Amino acid sequence: MILTVASNKKGVGKSTIATNIAAMRALLNRDVLLLDVTPQKSSYDWAQKRKQAGIEPRMVSASILGKNLRDELPALAGGYTDVVIDTDWRNTEGRQAALELADMVVVPIEPVEGCVDLLRLLVRRIKAARKVNPGLWTLIVIVRAPDALPFVRIDEILTYIAKLPYTTLAGTAIREQLSLQKAFEECLSIFEYKPADERAIAEMRDLYRAQKMRRTVLPSLSRLQRLSY
Repeated sequence: MILTVASNKKGVGKSTIATNIAAMRALLNRDVLLLDVTPQKSSYDWAQKRKQAGIEPRMVSASILGKNLRDELPALAGGYTDVVIDTDWRNTEGRQAALELADMVVVPIEPVEGCVDLLRLLVRRIKAARKVNPGLWTLIVIVRAPDALPFVRIDEILTYIAKLPYTTLAGTAIREQLSLQKAFEECLSIFEYKPADERAIAEMRDLYRAQKMRRTVLPSLSRLQRLSY
């Protein structure tokens, strides 16, 4: 499976989501390649520092120029069951290539004013990618969410997503937990971080499970607004 993480906004935790998804797949004994096509190389550096620290399982990672993705991915992906691609938040050739090559794109969205407008711009790119990759499925997840999710903002997101084909909204929200940040800084996934943050673990596990559910039925507001799992 090729899974791309993409957003139209900087600072929504793309790399955190990409590394956690890749790590959980590796922890389940899958052969995973974490591919970073961003200028910052945050995911790649995370994996390299993890390797240097001797943390198991070791994450195989690569950093390439986005414009080379179409040519280099077939050779890089050989032998791996899963490829997780961390993309630039800007509209680049690399991000578009990652959409065209993926089985699924995970889109983190922060529930703030204007978030649907930003999502709409990315959806245009996803629709363009689907012309050459008709099997592409989109999974949207609410991130950096406060404990009390804004009803009006969530309803706006749900209303927009309900009109989109091959798109669903994860029935969980990734809240802005300090443990997620600390885990990333220590080159760990939230599943490995100590002391364990059960709420953050549950949220990320729910997101992982949502990747397997290609459905058009959206979660309810009450499900998204629950404070515990």
